[in-house]
Amino acid sequence: MQTNRRYPKLSIRSKNELAKHISGKNLSQDAALALINDVLINRDRYWRDSKRSEPKKGKYVRSAIGTPLGKLLELINERVLAPHDKLLPAYVFGGVQGLNHIKAGQHLLGSQRKRTLLALDIATFFEQIHRERVEHFLKSKCKCSERGARLISEICSIPKGAKGSGSSEKTIGRGFATSSRLAIWCNLDTFIALDRLIKRRLKGTDPRLAIYVDDIGVTASRFPVVKMNTLADEIDQLLYSHDEHQRLPSKREKRKIRTHKEGLYHLGLRLDRKSLAVGPKTRSKMDKLHLQMKNQTLTNDQRAVARRKYRSLMRYRAQVVTNP
Repeated sequence: MQTNRRYPKLSIRSKNELAKHISGKNLSQDAALALINDVLINRDRYWRDSKRSEPKKGKYVRSAIGTPLGKLLELINERVLAPHDKLLPAYVFGGVQGLNHIKAGQHLLGSQRKRTLLALDIATFFEQIHRERVEHFLKSKCKCSERGARLISEICSIPKGAKGSGSSEKTIGRGFATSSRLAIWCNLDTFIALDRLIKRRLKGTDPRLAIYVDDIGVTASRFPVVKMNTLADEIDQLLYSHDEHQRLPSKREKRKIRTHKEGLYHLGLRLDRKSLAVGPKTRSKMDKLHLQMKNQTLTNDQRAVARRKYRSLMRYRAQVVTNP
C-alpha cells in the first residue's frame, strides 16, 4: 500500500496504550503494563556500561541484555518502531530490517564506472541525541501525547557519560535495541536535506548515498576528487547547521576521498567495479587465524578456537561476495 507519510503515526498517549502496542500472543496487556512499571521503578538497576565502551572517545556502550529493561527495549523496537521501516528512504541502511552494511556497499557501487567515494563519520552520533529530542520527535512527528512521548523517551534514554557519573543530561543509549532507529528518525529531516544536496551537486554522475548509522558514504562517477572535497565541506556544514537543535558534527580527521585507482574501502568492505570483497582488516584476521590453525606450539583447544573463528569469517566473506 502506497503512503505519502514520512513519519510513523504512533499516537501513544499513556502507559496503557504503550502496553497495548507491545503486548501479543506471549505477553498479555496486563503483563506488558507490569513490565513497563517495573522498568520505570528499577531502570537504573537494569543496565550497565559494556567493556566495549571507549571512554577516551566519549563512547559508552550500554547493555541491558537479560533484564526487564532489555526486554522492554526489544519490544518497543520490534513492535512500535520496526513496523514503520518502510517509510524510511532507500538510502538508509542502518537499523532497518533486512538491510545491513553489505547492502549499503552494494548500493554505493552504482551502475556507472570510474567512481569516486566520499566517506564521512558523524562524531559520537548516539550521544548527540538527547532525551528531549526523542520526546520532541514522538510528540511533533508521531502524534504522541506529551505524556506518551516523555514515557517512551525516558525508557530509551540514560545519563550521559559513565554510569554513576551523576550527569543530569540524558541521551539515547549506545547499544540499546531502540537506539539505531531512533537516531535515524530523529535526524531524518537533516538526512533528507543531505540527499537533496548530493543530487543537486552530483547531477548526471549516478550519485549514490548510503547512511549506515553514523557512517555516511557518497559515490559518483567521473567526479573530480577536488570537487568531491568541496562537496564534503558543504555536507559537513549541512550536518552541523541544518537543525540548530540537533547538530551533527562529523569527524574531519576520518574523512576519506578515494578513487578506484587507489581502492575504494567503506564499512569494512572493498568496493570493486561491479562487486564487493572483504576489507583489509578482515583479510588480516583470516591470515592470522590460518597461521594459528597450523601452529603446533598451540594447544588443540586453541587451534580449535582459531578454526571456528576462521570458518565464521569464511562464511562472512561468502556472504559479502555472493550478496546480490
